Amino acid sequence: MIKKSHFVDVERIEDKLSDLVRYAEELEEDLPNLTVFKKERIQRRGVEKTIELIADTIVDVALLVISEKGWEKPADSREAITLLEREKILPADLSERVKDLVSFRNLLVHRYGKIDENREFKSIVEGTPDISLFVSCILTFLKK
Repeated sequence: MIKKSHFVDVERIEDKLSDLVRYAEELEEDLPNLTVFKKERIQRRGVEKTIELIADTIVDVALLVISEKGWEKPADSREAITLLEREKILPADLSERVKDLVSFRNLLVHRYGKIDENREFKSIVEGTPDISLFVSCILTFLKK
């Protein structure tokens, strides 16, 4: 357990990180192979909901850090991630991938257009390790 700082509500952020780790584990457990993903609507929608929860929780963590530090409020979710990069909490490459995940969540939720299931599946598989990296970066920040 990390000591509570007078600058950041560590407990609240740790709770969100715990949720994030749980969602990532559930995603890995629930993600079927590509054939099943494309064929079984209910399984695909369950995976999509988990991606939504992950992206929302990442944004929640970013906004908690920003609020607790008293930094300027970002205009949107992507800008919140950019601010974490600017403050050297996230490396630039991870920041870009996390912003892509947030944009992907918006695409899933708002259904701006037809989603190619092959690309969707590939994005989910390739993006899963970024969740752990995000958690690690935030934990490193909290220890400072």
